[in-house]
Amino acid sequence: MRTIQHLRLRKIAAGILEGAGATAQEAAIVSDALVDANLDGHDSHGMVRLPEYVRWMERGVIVIGAQIQVLDETGVFAVIDGNWGWGQVVGRQAMEVAIEKASKAGVGMVSVRQCSHLGRAGDYPLMAARRGMAAIMFLNTHGAGRIVAPWGGRERRLSANPIALSVPRSSGEPILVDISTCAIAGGKVRVALHSKKSVPPNCIIDAEGRPTTNPADFFGPPEGALLPFGGHKGFALALLSDILAGALSGAGCSRPDATRVGNSFLAIVIDIPRFRDRKAFDADVDQLVEYVKSSKLAPGFTEILIPGEPERRERAHRERDGIPIDEETWRQIHETASRYGIRGESVCSQV
Repeated sequence: MRTIQHLRLRKIAAGILEGAGATAQEAAIVSDALVDANLDGHDSHGMVRLPEYVRWMERGVIVIGAQIQVLDETGVFAVIDGNWGWGQVVGRQAMEVAIEKASKAGVGMVSVRQCSHLGRAGDYPLMAARRGMAAIMFLNTHGAGRIVAPWGGRERRLSANPIALSVPRSSGEPILVDISTCAIAGGKVRVALHSKKSVPPNCIIDAEGRPTTNPADFFGPPEGALLPFGGHKGFALALLSDILAGALSGAGCSRPDATRVGNSFLAIVIDIPRFRDRKAFDADVDQLVEYVKSSKLAPGFTEILIPGEPERRERAHRERDGIPIDEETWRQIHETASRYGIRGESVCSQV
């Protein structure tokens, strides 16, 4: 394990992406999104994804320079085709459409298909929250990316199908919920494999459906699967997220013949002052947070944190002390850089 400053990682990621053929703007947006995920402690959506992204570029899975296309719209909603552009680019452009519609109509919705991997789902509702709006987002993987067993099954049938929500606060940073509907994100299993660590119990099963903590049992061969979080409850949320993201956008739901992994999603943005006085809304949110935090602590806990607080604390720590990168991920980044003739101190040396 090595520790690297976030500014250096941003430069490394952008250099590799641009060297592999991304535009300068795409490289900057994607590299910032990856490193921001690391800063918040979500290493499963950080630099560990970079080599995979470059492989997708090489295979044409990500279309460089793609522009979004609005297929249908009203003052409230839009159906958008991302034309397989960078997920981090398409997702931000689509959210801008939803935010603009919400600012005019009170509610804005976008249903998006043919979007490459979005990265961390929470980034997009957070865009709205930082402008004083609430947002919710449902995702699937365009019918492919099947890694989760249904409740009661042992074969891969669903994707992680994340759900992300964010609400603004005038007295502090937004509340942000970003959850996979499985017990652990697939990227976190990969990080555990690279780090030679176990995963928590009750998160994955092997190919025979037996619970395991060995990340290698997930990847196989033969492949295991992730479990839905909370048993049947997580499974139910996964199913609905798959439908709202896939069936509504035209991307389709999880199915055996889907092979191109990307994202489709439904995002709903709410302009709070159109529904209620913002000061009254903020007072209710602050009262709730204060009331929740006033609970007597359970054994083993020192405080109660609301969603988004752990990430902000981890960001402050990692901005100061650097981002940990496991040796296998670093080896893959170095190998990817070398394929494009990117060498030298900016990539090879540890900070």
